[in-house]
Amino acid sequence: MRTTRPGVLVFEDYNKGVLSETVISGAIAAAKNAGVPTAVDPKKKNFFAYRGVDLFKPNLKELREGLKTDVEPTDTASVQRAVEALEEKLGNRMSMVTMSEHGAYIHGADDAHRAAAHPRTIIDVSGAGDTVIAVAALALAHGLSAQNIVELSNLAGGLVCEEVGVAPIDRERFRSECERLGLPA
Repeated sequence: MRTTRPGVLVFEDYNKGVLSETVISGAIAAAKNAGVPTAVDPKKKNFFAYRGVDLFKPNLKELREGLKTDVEPTDTASVQRAVEALEEKLGNRMSMVTMSEHGAYIHGADDAHRAAAHPRTIIDVSGAGDTVIAVAALALAHGLSAQNIVELSNLAGGLVCEEVGVAPIDRERFRSECERLGLPA
């Protein structure tokens, strides 16, 4: 029997009870042992259960609620302080905060970048967070830089907001936008 190693493990937590603290810590340990990067889109209940993951991606509301602090999305220093407090508690390698019309912010060991929101005709935000974590995890699995991770996933999240309901990214439009912005596609 042939087995293959996954490129990345994504935790998409909807607080439905499947991802208990025991399951989370066991899956993280197994992924680390296998050399598989981990990416998380958290919810409030298990917010601090994802210790030691590679990429932790809350949205602004989740970050505020998880840390029980105010974060001003227009003030990069405010966002950076919150992210550093988060990383101190989680011991994660990288954090990315999505902030709707204020773009996204990513912080790693010695690397921080802010991606501006791209002008869009927002129709429906359903699935935007799922798209962002999927693209960020894929970029992480390919070893892209923090800046590329935040830029690509921020772009993808905005594109799906121009569709009604949960929609996939149009591959050719995404490639075209990446090319226009000088991003890897």
